[in-house]
Amino acid sequence: MSSTPAHDAHAQENTLANRYGVVHRRASRRPLWLALGAVALAAAVALAVVIGLNVSVGKVQAKDVGYRIHDAGAASVTFQVSVPEGVAAECDLVVMDAQAAPVGFRTVRIDPGPEADPGRDATYTVDVRTVARGVTGVVDGCRAA
Repeated sequence: MSSTPAHDAHAQENTLANRYGVVHRRASRRPLWLALGAVALAAAVALAVVIGLNVSVGKVQAKDVGYRIHDAGAASVTFQVSVPEGVAAECDLVVMDAQAAPVGFRTVRIDPGPEADPGRDATYTVDVRTVARGVTGVVDGCRAA
């Protein structure tokens, strides 16, 4: 009995399947991992926003506006400060020389007043005594008192 070409091809397929195994297609898990990654990314972004808001909302915030060096013994620092309603604040002002060494320092207390408008920045200009001629003046930081 001679084998037919169709029979030989079928036998060869069985031999290859036995040797290398049959390829079974499984459902891909890539869409699942992409969905889980998207959910994790959204949760991380939401967490970052919540933490950022908790850190900044309701805090005393200050911004330098300018300075004026009067002479070797005096300077003035102008700054804006945003204070939550009903909160007193303290701001540290520093006048520095050309080597960035402090030559003048002053802590200013900012009391909440009825004229203060919540949500708006108030601008202050404060004189600072110095021990040498300064070249710049900054608000070093503010905090609730």
